[in-house]
Amino acid sequence: MLALDLIGRWYWIALGLVLGALGAAYYLAKTPKLYTATTTLLIKQQTTSVMARDQAEDIDMRTIEGMNTIAQRIGRMDLLERVASRQDVRALPGLMPRPVNWMPEWLSEKLGKDSAAETTPQAPPPPSSLGGMIGGWMNISIRRGTRLLDISITHQVPEVTKAVADAVAREYLAEIASARTEGRSSSIDLLQKQSEEARASLQTARGSLTIYARALEVHRALDAKEAQTDALRRRYLPKHPKMLTAAAELQKLQEQFLEEFDVARQAANDKSYWEVAAKQLPDRTSQPDEFLRMARQQLLSRIGVLESEIQSSTSVFNSMLTRIEESSVNQESTESSTEVSNLARVPGPPSSPVPSKIYAMGSLGGLAAGLLLALLLCRIDNKYHTVSQLAGDTGVNVLAAIAEISTRHIEIAEREYQKRNPDDKQDYHKSWDPRLLFRPGTASTSYAEMYRVLRASVTLLGDESKRRITMFSSALPGEGKTMTSANFALAAAGQGRKTLLIDLDLRKPSVHKAFGLTRERAEGGATECLAGQAPFEQVVIRDTGVENFHLILSGKRAPNPGELLSTGRLNAMLDEACSQYDVVVIDTAPLLAVPDSRIIAPVVDNLCLVVRAEYVPKGAVRHVLDVLEEDGTTPSGIVFNGFLEKRRLMGENYSYGYYKTSRYGRAYRYGYGSYGAYGSNDD
Repeated sequence: MLALDLIGRWYWIALGLVLGALGAAYYLAKTPKLYTATTTLLIKQQTTSVMARDQAEDIDMRTIEGMNTIAQRIGRMDLLERVASRQDVRALPGLMPRPVNWMPEWLSEKLGKDSAAETTPQAPPPPSSLGGMIGGWMNISIRRGTRLLDISITHQVPEVTKAVADAVAREYLAEIASARTEGRSSSIDLLQKQSEEARASLQTARGSLTIYARALEVHRALDAKEAQTDALRRRYLPKHPKMLTAAAELQKLQEQFLEEFDVARQAANDKSYWEVAAKQLPDRTSQPDEFLRMARQQLLSRIGVLESEIQSSTSVFNSMLTRIEESSVNQESTESSTEVSNLARVPGPPSSPVPSKIYAMGSLGGLAAGLLLALLLCRIDNKYHTVSQLAGDTGVNVLAAIAEISTRHIEIAEREYQKRNPDDKQDYHKSWDPRLLFRPGTASTSYAEMYRVLRASVTLLGDESKRRITMFSSALPGEGKTMTSANFALAAAGQGRKTLLIDLDLRKPSVHKAFGLTRERAEGGATECLAGQAPFEQVVIRDTGVENFHLILSGKRAPNPGELLSTGRLNAMLDEACSQYDVVVIDTAPLLAVPDSRIIAPVVDNLCLVVRAEYVPKGAVRHVLDVLEEDGTTPSGIVFNGFLEKRRLMGENYSYGYYKTSRYGRAYRYGYGSYGAYGSNDD
């Protein structure tokens, strides 16, 4: 059943797939293309014996550990800062990546955003910040099974990728040459000095990072409050109490952040950095918002640089320390050399994003989202859509499936009949409800045939002579029990059987409206007959215009319908009806709205429960079945009413048309909350 429900909601899945593909296309249109250039270094090594050949080497560049050590050294922050200080690097056009505006252009124009400002080249930040950015662009990898080390730079500008990759390689080679010139060619001396440098750098970076702890904590709280305020802004107006409270809290956090920011940048540990960086901050008085934005950006940039430096220094220090501890005076002296194997080239096509990959991910994501949405809607849907759903959920036999009657189709059938029979001037059907089908022009429609199927199903319930009284009720008002009982009675009369339709819905009767009659008649109705104020013969309406079809309307308003039905006069009236008619049809009140129908149910032969498609909650149907079971009454079957014919899920409504499973119900007025309203004695 779940699979069929998901198939019926295929358009949600298709919509998710389409939106996923559109999202991927939008992402590809907005995200900048990235290019990658690679400079390759060749690591060489010659080994000569110094004292004893049984001693281990300090760092063997032929091992993966040695190659990883070089990779870590190249990624050190001090080396990247030297690269960022080079004038040839800082003068590169397009060095600073352009920010991505994810909003559509029309929305940006509407919001008044200056697109020219986004494309204006930005000046490079200080070397400490730019070095951290270069570390983010860079990836160092070792070619498997070789001594080749690739330095790859990914950037939006192809020329920048080549220049920066080459600059990193040259800066590292210059560092090695400088170290050898200073007499540090010995591996053990070089390791010891580098370990001391790494230790000092690590201690300095850690000391500097501690001064930003409180400012970073307030920044995180500020981010969370901004996200919360943005969410409220989409739901409430600016002067809403919640928006005013959120704005006040946001302003307080902004002021607190600026206080902590001032404290942090005045600390002695990192004062030299802020003496340079503070020059880039705008005027705080005239541009408070821009000052806050730049302050947050510089704080995060500085923390990122320090964290990267700590990570790099820690890795280098640990590696050097391990090798130094394993070394001894009697070891082999190792000389290593590094040279450029291949300089970078200006890349051709972009390395990312890959359109095929993005489209595949977007489509799969949209498909999964659509499937989850369809599954969620299946789970929260509490209406019946098909006969198979109804029969499987309740376990009760479905006598017939009645489609939603289209008045347009009825009008077309009537016009066709008038064309074929222009002399038929009968007017006693003019006041009938158009949904009463057993009249000239509509008796041959497929709608009428559905009620004939219902008539046949009820006939097959047992011996007709012992099952004359058929009662129609429903769980809630508005499910179509009156139209069902009236059409069923007309169908029975059309078979040549003498039929009586009794309206025993004494609170909100509808039979008189269906046939264009008045509720109260001088001869009386069911109320007068049950109260003993009028005999049975007097309240029967025989002049209905339909052969073998008679009526008993509800009559006057009864102040106590429940007590009136519980008297023995109900049995007497039904006995009288059975003695004169072949078929007795009773239209009653909804079972869950008032107790009247529960009083009538035990004295009838056939109890038919009308369930309207896409209207009555499943819980209401289950509840009414539980109520009948408690009363010791078993329904003879269910009439599935008002389904829509669609060419989906063939056979789900037992060949009486195909029901549209892609609808989740209509906004009818009745529900669980309207039971009490039904009990009023209004028309």
